[in-house]
Amino acid sequence: MSIESLAIRYNEFQSDYGSHASKDYPSIIENLFSPEFRKTANGQILTHQASELEGQLLSVRNFAGTWSIHPKEIIPSACDKKCTIEYTLTSEKAGTFHVIAILTAKDQKIDSIHEVYYQIT
Repeated sequence: MSIESLAIRYNEFQSDYGSHASKDYPSIIENLFSPEFRKTANGQILTHQASELEGQLLSVRNFAGTWSIHPKEIIPSACDKKCTIEYTLTSEKAGTFHVIAILTAKDQKIDSIHEVYYQIT
């Protein structure tokens, strides 16, 4: 699977989770993310492994309410191992955020995500 396809699936996963869609999230996480997956945002480590991701997202949803993702751009690297995505995230309680994320892939799964975001409303 290409890094661009992984980025599209990641945006879909985030959108589904944020809208509280009824899905098998543990299975999605297992199939989309490597076990060693790490996520950072604005320099802060949010997860050290894929098994922590659902809990991290749940804490955000508890704070911000439901959210929607509005993709702007997906830019895969020539080596097909990194991809930069840009999107806005509009939440029910916390406002709208501009996000730029760099995804890396290993063995056709997302291995890391480094996000930078700021609030726009």
